[in-house]
Amino acid sequence: MGRNQHKPNPPLEDIAPHIHRYWKQRKDDKAILRLLNEYHIDETKYGLGLRRFRQIRESLGLYPQYPKAGAREIVSLLFHEENMSVSRNMVTEYSSVFEPELVKERRKNRLHRKRFWVAGVNDIWAVDQHDKWKYKFGLALHTGIDPFIGFTHWLKIWWTSSNPRLVLSYYLDEVEEQGYGPLVSQSDPGTENFGLANGHTLIRHFHDPSLRGTLQHRWMREKKNVMPEISWSQLRHRFTPGFEDILDIGISYLKLFHWVFIPWLQKELDSYRERVNNTAKCADRNKVLPHGVLNDMDEHPGDFGVLDFKV
Repeated sequence: MGRNQHKPNPPLEDIAPHIHRYWKQRKDDKAILRLLNEYHIDETKYGLGLRRFRQIRESLGLYPQYPKAGAREIVSLLFHEENMSVSRNMVTEYSSVFEPELVKERRKNRLHRKRFWVAGVNDIWAVDQHDKWKYKFGLALHTGIDPFIGFTHWLKIWWTSSNPRLVLSYYLDEVEEQGYGPLVSQSDPGTENFGLANGHTLIRHFHDPSLRGTLQHRWMREKKNVMPEISWSQLRHRFTPGFEDILDIGISYLKLFHWVFIPWLQKELDSYRERVNNTAKCADRNKVLPHGVLNDMDEHPGDFGVLDFKV
């Protein structure tokens, strides 16, 4: 039994039901701890601090899912997952009152601007893999993005992203589902992308024989594949922290872990992709791009005064 200020922690069976109840009410750690100490713990006998409380909460399997979500992300989450329409001003005011430390921490982030040239919708599909979970959890992510509007065509998870056939299958599945493909595909110069580069080029040659002898794929070196890198940065900030807390519990049997967790994580990634594609990005005066909901711009680019290069 742990101790706090020379006092033992309260018995787990006494406080666990209250922790579960307050957690379902979506209260944060500090609020739950305050309520426990005020109403459910005899402070003449027991003591419980914030650090020990978090350890107890995690031992009960309670983890925050989106701990790094900003105001726009919270509005989107409430709308798509809770069917609640809440204004951004209300979320901002709530966060300023009840989570001022988190607001201050988020504002410390600094962005570095880079240039990226693209002609219109479906001019390019940029693909990239994400291996941050590969060596820690044996999980690899892969995405395909239209960099002109930021529309995410796919966001996949598997135990590898190094198989050229697997990467090509992501592209072909999306082309089959949408009924069209991009003018040019783009990726880092890794061997895992050779299948996609050759497959896309073959399709373009089949539909336009005048292109034979040309490669309809663009190789981007030295981290020049900018848009997928931005997408991974946003995913790391908005999606992965809560799920990493769950995965950090540990992996006992890798194959069983893959069998259970990959379908679950794929479902969560699909929900994240759908939420992002159904949300308008912040307007930016430094970008000469259309502004609107990504799905709308992908389906009706002409309504936004831009060209569509799909083939």
